[in-house]
Amino acid sequence: MAEPGEPVPTEGPPTTVLPAATTTGIWLPAARDRRDGYIATSPVREAAAAAFDILAEELPPVPLTAHLAEGRWGADAIGRAAGLITDLHVDLTSFGWRLTASAGKDERLEDSALGEAFDAIAEYGRSRPGQVQLSLPGPWTLVTALSLSSGARVLGDHGARRDVVQAYAFGIAAFTEKIAALGMQPTVRLVESRLDPVLTGTWPSVSGWQSLPAISETQVWAALESTLRHLPPTVLSLPNLAPVHLRGKEIAAAEALRSTGARSVSVPVDGLNAHSWEQLAVLAEAGLGIWLHLPAGSGRRPDAVSHWVERLRTPWTRIGMRASDLRGFGIVAGLELPMTHPPLLGVANETDPDDNRGTMTIAAGLRRALEEIE
Repeated sequence: MAEPGEPVPTEGPPTTVLPAATTTGIWLPAARDRRDGYIATSPVREAAAAAFDILAEELPPVPLTAHLAEGRWGADAIGRAAGLITDLHVDLTSFGWRLTASAGKDERLEDSALGEAFDAIAEYGRSRPGQVQLSLPGPWTLVTALSLSSGARVLGDHGARRDVVQAYAFGIAAFTEKIAALGMQPTVRLVESRLDPVLTGTWPSVSGWQSLPAISETQVWAALESTLRHLPPTVLSLPNLAPVHLRGKEIAAAEALRSTGARSVSVPVDGLNAHSWEQLAVLAEAGLGIWLHLPAGSGRRPDAVSHWVERLRTPWTRIGMRASDLRGFGIVAGLELPMTHPPLLGVANETDPDDNRGTMTIAAGLRRALEEIE
């Protein structure tokens, strides 16, 4: 493992996330009931098989889930992220995710599930060279979801949040190094959905009656920059490109992103307004990779490809950009990571696999159409 501040080496190329790269997503396995013994077709193996089928079809990236959990661990993307933290222990209580002094039964089960996920990647992915992307919550999203053993929020403790951010970066790096050892080219997609409340001091305390103090933008950007420096090529996914208002000043999204050291950014198409498109143009001209996230069900229209081409071309050219610049945009399809399911509750997977595959197919058609734009 690399020392703090030292970049984790990756196996050769790539140095960027290619717009046309196909990816797998996050695996969310339910903890296996030990009474059932070995399950030949576990949710993890099913997810891996489906993911590499998608790779074979050269469809665009999708945040891929297995079965949303009936068990405690792996019920959401926070559980998957918690399983990657190194040297710290986490358990799920009726009050949410907490740091603990030692590994408990659930953590050991999650470690086993993570090992099973890697075995499935090795089995199904070894013959699939090329970029493979792991979609995960961003470090600040993870920090907001964790509490100390006392019940206090990790977000409110400087030392604890620093330790979690560092341990999480090392855990992701270690996992992607194992993927690289199989001959694949790992990339990462970090979904940061909670930066605004962290920066503005609006994230609730445990009681919910108060908010935690704001974290300075210097600390927020530094933690993201440090995380990105330790990882292979990474796409930073944001809910929108709205400016952040801090202490009477406005920080533009493009300025904030440059402060993190990010080289690629992903945003949902539905969240873009005229100002957001202008920020995308600033980022594109600065050399950042741009990925656009299509919503689930985007392929339901009979004219879906032409519809989405115009949804991108019209606002892009309206701000004075060339339509041909859209050729370099990446497309992400399907549902975002499930980070809002309450703990300890079984959540049925409501995603229609055929509908999700249809979304990816439309996204593939859109990618081809963008490449043909003159």
